[in-house]
Amino acid sequence: MTPDDGFGPTAPAAGATPPFVVAGPTQLALDGGRRGRASFTVSNVSGRPVRARLIVTPGPDAAAGWFTIAGDAERSLPLAGTTTVDVDVAVPADAPEGARAFTLGAALEESPDQVVPGPTVALAVAPAGRRRFPWWIVIVAAVALVVLAGGGILIWMLTRPEAVGPGPSPTPSPSETPTPTPVPTGPAVILQTTVVQDTTPVYADLDEDGEPDILLTDNDFSFLAFSHPTFVYGLMRGVEFIGEPRFDLCRDVMLRDSVEIQDGWPTSYVCTFTTGGHAAVLEVGPTGAGEPREIAVTVWE
Repeated sequence: MTPDDGFGPTAPAAGATPPFVVAGPTQLALDGGRRGRASFTVSNVSGRPVRARLIVTPGPDAAAGWFTIAGDAERSLPLAGTTTVDVDVAVPADAPEGARAFTLGAALEESPDQVVPGPTVALAVAPAGRRRFPWWIVIVAAVALVVLAGGGILIWMLTRPEAVGPGPSPTPSPSETPTPTPVPTGPAVILQTTVVQDTTPVYADLDEDGEPDILLTDNDFSFLAFSHPTFVYGLMRGVEFIGEPRFDLCRDVMLRDSVEIQDGWPTSYVCTFTTGGHAAVLEVGPTGAGEPREIAVTVWE
């Protein structure tokens, strides 16, 4: 359909050069909600900068309220400039099904009645979908019924008369003596001493057997693997933090090569195994930067 067929805006007079070229689709598919968007380009071919007025013209049996131009309906176009125009389509649910159409046109601001139309865009309006039954009403009603029934039962239980007459006295059950939690036990402590770290590095012999067991530097505590066995009596040597200075925690922890202790940290406990196969815990208190560390050492048999 064209303006000569009685659809669309009035075109420029015959023989006049249109100031615009409007390009776009010829068909638009609407979604299940009867909505869609068509994109057009409007190009200025007037040979000068202009302001364009954008106009949507609905076809037969279509309403102007179905169509909305996204953004400004009046736009400035430079010489040979082009703008993209999106037209949103929303067909109401009460509109009958059938074929519809529309055009997008552009006119000079000073000649709004001389509209350059774009292609006619055909769209098919599908039958309106059946309204779904509002099951949420049934769910809300069921929940309300349950709440009311529960409230009635609660009121009856709170207001019913109590039974008359003495009941049998309950026989007190003998109180059970709580079983104390066993305290973890381990081998005897064979040595408690103090290691002073006032220089770095310090090679500490924890079990005093003449073999250094751990290397203390500024921040790192590392077990000595070089020239010493990594396993002693089936125990893997290494170091790791534990929460309390207990043998069972030291025995079960997974050890690694080294741990790092920063100045100012709260008291930390580090577990290790000596070259003689003894479990040992180092208690490292908080110190300031540059201050010597006094490390309490406990060694088990």
